[in-house]
Amino acid sequence: MFYEERCTLCGDCLVKCPYLAYPEEKAKVEFKKLIDGEPTPVTAECITCAACNMFCPEGANPFDLINDRQEETGTFKVTEQSLAMMGMADQLPSEVIEGDLGKPAMNLCSVGDFLPGVIEGQLFDGLTLIKGGDYFCYVGWIHVGKPSKVKENAQKFVDNLAATGAEEIICYHDDCYVILAKKAGEMGIEVPFKVTHIIEYLRDYVKDHAEDVRKLNMKVAYQQPCASRYTFEKDGMLDELFDLIGVTRVARKFDRTDSLCCGGAMAAMVDVPKEVLNGWRMKNIMDAKDADAEAMIFLCPMCALGLRNRSKAEGLEPYMLSNLVRLALGEELVHGGAGKRFELSSER
Repeated sequence: MFYEERCTLCGDCLVKCPYLAYPEEKAKVEFKKLIDGEPTPVTAECITCAACNMFCPEGANPFDLINDRQEETGTFKVTEQSLAMMGMADQLPSEVIEGDLGKPAMNLCSVGDFLPGVIEGQLFDGLTLIKGGDYFCYVGWIHVGKPSKVKENAQKFVDNLAATGAEEIICYHDDCYVILAKKAGEMGIEVPFKVTHIIEYLRDYVKDHAEDVRKLNMKVAYQQPCASRYTFEKDGMLDELFDLIGVTRVARKFDRTDSLCCGGAMAAMVDVPKEVLNGWRMKNIMDAKDADAEAMIFLCPMCALGLRNRSKAEGLEPYMLSNLVRLALGEELVHGGAGKRFELSSER
């Protein structure tokens, strides 16, 4: 939700954006056009990474306004393939795999089966697993310029999760956490169960099993998902988790508030040539390599699909965050750190 009353037209949202990087005066002028509903190139040029929500010093959520204007004007052009993929997400078969009484549930959304070899091991023993189209959060629609899909389906998403009877639901996908921890409240939707982010769950699990942890003594780069722009406060939990398993998060340019999109959002855009997309992706990876990282850590499976092969080629071993924790617990990752590898022709 955009809070117009908080906006001071400082321009920081468009000045600090790594993709637009407007001069201050232009930023102020163009954002005023967004507020007034006037045509502006921002709606076509924004790649929907939501970084501007973090850059705003007043918490006005400028990206939410940009995204609404993208849909209203139709100026944000995405591929038919991307629209088709989003349209299939809520059609996937749904399943609730019952776990042990007294243990929480984990919602895998529609992406839980994307990376075979990730939802395995002691971290997930006894959890009830919820997955499929009925438990799709719809947040991905913001990346194809259709935020109305999120608003129209948020109540259904919450209701479907509540109908499982789970008292606590862990969010495997960062997008789901955004709806339950942030956007539901903005829309006046009550969430009748405890919501836990997977980072918090992993941190607490490691604390409770400290005697099983073997410090990894590894230097890593972390790929921040776009959805984390809405709930960045959990970044401190991640640092705590890294410390508990003996991992150093390298200091690099494109991290934390200055992190770059994995490229997935840009890949959906019609007018972005492959060489430009790959240039941004490699800029991200080479930044991690130059900071002496040994591995690239992913939270979002879509980020992993887009960057794992590229990071591996540059000597950065890719890991999903949960698999990194499994490694520290002494488990063998038979499918690799970022899940079973596929030759994906759809990877751009």
